[in-house]
Amino acid sequence: MQIRRFSSDVKSKVPGGHAGLYAVPILHEDAHSSPEQLETYARKVNGLPLFSEGAPHVVALYFEPHATMDEHSAPHPILFMVVHGSGFVRIGGPQGETQPVRAGDAILWPPHVDHHAWTDDSELHAIVIEGWGPPSRT
Repeated sequence: MQIRRFSSDVKSKVPGGHAGLYAVPILHEDAHSSPEQLETYARKVNGLPLFSEGAPHVVALYFEPHATMDEHSAPHPILFMVVHGSGFVRIGGPQGETQPVRAGDAILWPPHVDHHAWTDDSELHAIVIEGWGPPSRT
């Protein structure tokens, strides 16, 4: 049995320009890494995620007040489920549609489309599922 704690007490800073954004990897595809590589990764993310062959990636994201995720796209759909707090999401680039979101909302970002999430005075916690099925081609 594998157990992975993903509460905010084990979160780590998301690298790059994502101001105020922290994460805990929950589920990843078994990468067949060496014990040394796994140990290094475990130190970086405060423990190891659960591993499963062919699994999607599942991550808990923790946005602090006034946090932002850099706008980006992915080659696969992403399910973004808000489990605590509130914030905003945008799809389709700077001129795209912006919507407020709060706990209980689920957003599906399609592949190859820019998406963005941020908070104002509130924090936001989300579970993100990405990479199920083969990447789509454009």
